[in-house]
This record gives sequence, structure tokens and C-alpha cells, in this order.
Amino acid sequence: MDKTMKTMWVACASCGHNSRKHLILHEKVVPYADIDQPPIYNEYHRLVECMGCETIKYVTSKRDFQDRGEGEYGFKVYPEESGTAWRRAAVIIEDELVPASVWKMYKETIEAFNADIRTLAGGGLRATVEAIFLNSGIKNGNLQDKIDKLAKKNLLSSTQAELFHEERYLGNAALHEMETPSRRDIEDGLGIVEGLINTIYILPAKAERLKKHRQTKKKISTHLTKSIKS
Repeated sequence: MDKTMKTMWVACASCGHNSRKHLILHEKVVPYADIDQPPIYNEYHRLVECMGCETIKYVTSKRDFQDRGEGEYGFKVYPEESGTAWRRAAVIIEDELVPASVWKMYKETIEAFNADIRTLAGGGLRATVEAIFLNSGIKNGNLQDKIDKLAKKNLLSSTQAELFHEERYLGNAALHEMETPSRRDIEDGLGIVEGLINTIYILPAKAERLKKHRQTKKKISTHLTKSIKS
């Protein structure tokens, strides 16, 4: 790549990061001024390409002529995407190992978060937890009782049960008190849910898969040994 090529940092929804370095493909600077007045600021128009996912964006910004080190401001990125600075991808990707009802609630929670519908995302966390309980055959009692029952089934450690209780508080605030959780709270809640899904579904399924693979290899090895001896 030509070392003289210019780059800039721009929020990239496709990458799921707050900002990524972008290559400036084209740049035009337009001085702005009122009629019969000296220029007030420069307006920058840039066509950029993400150096991660290679998506193309059109970015505008401004810089005052009397800039005292503040730099450019008023950045706008096109096409506009909801949640550009904080879009989140699903961490749980082996959905075939997760019960359909749990996966559905988990995925819809992320979709609500990415649309910045945070109250519904908080309720979605609670719904995902409830789906886990139903799939585990735990239907009676309040949420706290259900968490304790899940721990008694040895599906959760005491530490994970405490994490589940924190999830309960967040979901209750969103559903019963109409309190909109912060994006950080939802991120933390999703992290807890993903850890629990891994513990309850993903890791046991992978362990069983490894066990079957080992047993199959053992059977093949035993069969070959017998064939050679015979």
C-alpha cells in the first residue's frame, strides 16, 4: 500500500467495534462562509473504506479556521445505521447446541439492543432466563426459587447462581419498573447469559461430542487390531 495514503478513524457497525481505521479513498475540502464574510470553517467530504471489513462509507466533518487544537467535529457517517458505535454480534454461534426457545430469546435480545430498544432488551434478558428454566423442567415458583432449583440440579455453581440473581434484578427493573437499563448493563447481562448458555448447553454438548469421537476411534482401533491378529 502507498505509504502516502491517508487514514482516519470512523465508527463501523459492520465490524461491531466503536471505531476502526479507514482508508481515505477521496477527499474534498469546501470552505464555508456567510455572504461577504471571511471563511468560518472547512467542511470535509470523504469517501472511506474500512481496513477491517472493507465496507465503503461517506463521512462529513468540519474544522474551524481558528482551530486551537480541537480538531475536526460534527462527524456524520453515511449510510446511517442504528447503533453504529455499539452494535453487538451474537457470541453464541453454535445455535444447534442450544434449545430453540433459548436461542430465539437470546437472539431477539441482541436485536433489540442493536436497535437501541434497551427496555425491551432488558426484558429479553429476563425472557432468555425464563426460557432456560422452562427447558430445564423448572416451571413453579418465583424467579429466585427457580434459580435455586437450577443450582440444586447441579446445572449452576453457587457463583453462577449469584450471577443469575443479578440478571433477575436487571430484568425486573426493565419489566416491572419500566426502568431503561444502560447499554453497559445490557452488555454485562448478555455476558452473564452467554456464560450460562455455555455452561448449561454448549460445554456439555461438546464434551459428549468428544466422548463419542473417542469411543468411535477406540472401536475402530479395536476392530483393526482384531483383524490383524486374525
